[in-house]
Amino acid sequence: MKKFIGYFKDFHQGYYNTSLYTIVFLFIGLLIGINYKFDFEDSIIDSYYGRSIRIVFYFLIHGIAFYGVLFLMWAHDKNKVNFSGQFFIKSMIGMLILGTDRAVYPFISDFLISEVPSETYRFYFKVLFNAYGLITIVATLFLVKLIFDQKSGDGFYGIQFRKVEFKPYWLMLAFMVPIIYCATWLPDIVNYYPTYKRVGGVRFAHFYQVKEWVSVFIYETVYLLDFFNTELFFRGFLIIGLSKLMGKNVVLPMVATYAVLHFGKPIGETISSVFGGYILGIIALYSRNIWGGVFLHGGIAFLMEVFAFWNK
Repeated sequence: MKKFIGYFKDFHQGYYNTSLYTIVFLFIGLLIGINYKFDFEDSIIDSYYGRSIRIVFYFLIHGIAFYGVLFLMWAHDKNKVNFSGQFFIKSMIGMLILGTDRAVYPFISDFLISEVPSETYRFYFKVLFNAYGLITIVATLFLVKLIFDQKSGDGFYGIQFRKVEFKPYWLMLAFMVPIIYCATWLPDIVNYYPTYKRVGGVRFAHFYQVKEWVSVFIYETVYLLDFFNTELFFRGFLIIGLSKLMGKNVVLPMVATYAVLHFGKPIGETISSVFGGYILGIIALYSRNIWGGVFLHGGIAFLMEVFAFWNK
C-alpha cells in the first residue's frame, strides 16, 4: 500500500490544481446530469438500434468527454498541455474503436437468428455481447500497437507481469466488500443486478437439459472476461499507450470517457466510476500494467453478481 500512496503523492505533486479539478469534475457532472435527465443513451442512441449510425453517436459522446476535458485543461493552462499529431491520430483511432465496440453488437443477432434455436437466442446473444470485445478491442489495439508502439517497453499496453504485486489489490477489494454489499440493496442496483437474470439462462439450461449452474458458469465467466477488454482499453491504451505523448494529462480525459461508458447503468454506478477510474488510472500510469485494474474491476463486478444473487 505504501507504493500506491507514493503513486498518488507523486501524481498530485506539482500537478493538482483546485480550480482545474473543479472545472473538470463539474464538466463530467454536467455530462452525467444531461444523460440521466434526458435518458440520452437509452432513449435516443438506442432508438437507432441495429444501425451503423450508432458508431458515430458513440464516437461523438466519448469524444466530447475526452477532448472536452483536454480543452478545459488547455484553456486553464496552455503551457500544461502540449498536443501532437500522433496523439490526435492515436486518440481518434481509440474513440473509433470504442464507438465500434459499443455499437456493433446488434449485428450479431442476424447471425444468431439463423443459427441457434429461438429458446437459446437471448443467452447466446448476451454471451457473445461480452465476448466480441476480444475482436473489437483486443485485436484492433494489437494492430495499433504494431503500428505506433512496437518498440514500447510496456508490453501490450500493460499486459505484463513484471513486478505485479496483488496483495495491495486484495486489501483494496476487501475494504470494498461491505460497501458493495450495501450497494446491492439500493433500488437501482436491485433492478439491474445480477445481470444474469436478464440473459435467459433458465431457458438455455432447460432447452439443453443441463443444470442451471452450467448456464450461470458460462455467462459469468464470459461476463468477467469483458472487464479485461475494458481495462486494456481505458487503463492500457488511454493511459499507458498515450502517456508517453501527454504524461499525467492522460488521466482526467480517460476518467470522463470512462464515465460515459457507464451511461446505460444505474446513476450511482456511473458516479462511482469517476472515482474508480481516477484511482485505477493513476495506478496504471505508475505501475505500467493493467492487472491490478483487471483484478479490482473484475472482483467488484463478481461481488456485485454474488451479493445480488444472495439477496434475491
